[in-house]
Amino acid sequence: MKISSTRIAVLAAFAFLCAGLPAFGQAIVKVQYTGTYSTTWSNVDGDFGAGIYSGTVNGAATPGIICDDFNDEITSGETWNAKAYQVSTLISSGNLGNTLFGNTIGATGYAEIATLVSMLFGGTTTYGAITGITQAELSSAIWDITTPGGISGLDSTATALVAAVEAAFNGNTSKADAYLATLTNLWILTPTPQGPGEAQEMWTENLAVAEGGAALLYLLLAGLFCSWTFFIRNRDRIRT
Repeated sequence: MKISSTRIAVLAAFAFLCAGLPAFGQAIVKVQYTGTYSTTWSNVDGDFGAGIYSGTVNGAATPGIICDDFNDEITSGETWNAKAYQVSTLISSGNLGNTLFGNTIGATGYAEIATLVSMLFGGTTTYGAITGITQAELSSAIWDITTPGGISGLDSTATALVAAVEAAFNGNTSKADAYLATLTNLWILTPTPQGPGEAQEMWTENLAVAEGGAALLYLLLAGLFCSWTFFIRNRDRIRT
């Protein structure tokens, strides 16, 4: 009886722990696109809002939101729920695969996007030997990375930029993981639910939200404490 009870307690605690881990490093937030964008990018299919979009998260103003998703659309005033992932914890929390493109472009792809997003937020116009980079070129380079087969209409600067950030990581997952871990200021806002007809995945800066795993962590610790208490009581009872 002692072995059976102890095993049940330990297994229950372990199962609770495993179930809780994927929630760490995320929070459910409400995103709103408030209708403006900083530039326009055009190709044969039309004109597309690009650069930094105006938006709020949980009703609070943001430095803006940046779209990494060329295949979905949003409209002015639209709101949606999103899972907010802090980029610095994206790998350690195991949430890479929960993002919109994590299962297709992986850590290296997100590191490439993070480089370009940081340039957009920072107003940077130079990358290595490439100069005079516009916000439209940065957006189109991001969309090219996340779109299977790329997008049509990239100009020579955007094409060179995509090649340069890809060469910077060169498929090196360890290098990408290490870079992403430094980006404590960046957040990825992945729509929930995902899929055709749903909102776009966005990036923002300096988001102040409580992590979704925090409440679950309290429950997890309580569960572990109860399991341990059960084990101690059972041990003492058998000794008696």
